[in-house]
Amino acid sequence: LYWLLITDLTVFSMRFSAFLLVIGRVASEVGLFLGALIYLIASFASAISSLNQKLKDFAGMHWSALSLWEIALGIYPGSHFVSVVEKEFVMIAVSIFVVMIAIFLVNLLIAQLNGAYQLVYEDMVGYARLNRAQIIVMTLEQVSEKRWSNFLQNQKFEERLEFGEGDIGLPGGLQVT
Repeated sequence: LYWLLITDLTVFSMRFSAFLLVIGRVASEVGLFLGALIYLIASFASAISSLNQKLKDFAGMHWSALSLWEIALGIYPGSHFVSVVEKEFVMIAVSIFVVMIAIFLVNLLIAQLNGAYQLVYEDMVGYARLNRAQIIVMTLEQVSEKRWSNFLQNQKFEERLEFGEGDIGLPGGLQVT
């Protein structure tokens, strides 16, 4: 959890701060993708396990779900596909599953990420500035009243500023030369 506090250091760079905010906004779309993937896995696992088949990898909903998860991630052993090909209905169901994952869901994820990024891109610098201001306000809340009043007295905001030689301006600023 302490490593998550390092994200507060993004306040020093507007680019990193904006990038972190974009990631935060787009992460919900990845969550929707994972939810749809889990739904498809559960649906196809229950359908395949209810078929009259004797495959060890699909001998129950939990084994079917695990096998479909491995297929979706691309880590299902290729040697196990030989037994899947022998069972026609299992092969048809697995083929439909792979097509839905590889074509439909991945393209949907790309479209969702693209749409979410386009919505956030226009306002990301503004959000980054608001985030920076929020961190500054949270930091100022921790400063003691005595220390803050000493800081304000040292700034001498009540003295008038000299804009040019002999041109005395308004009070409430810092002289920059």
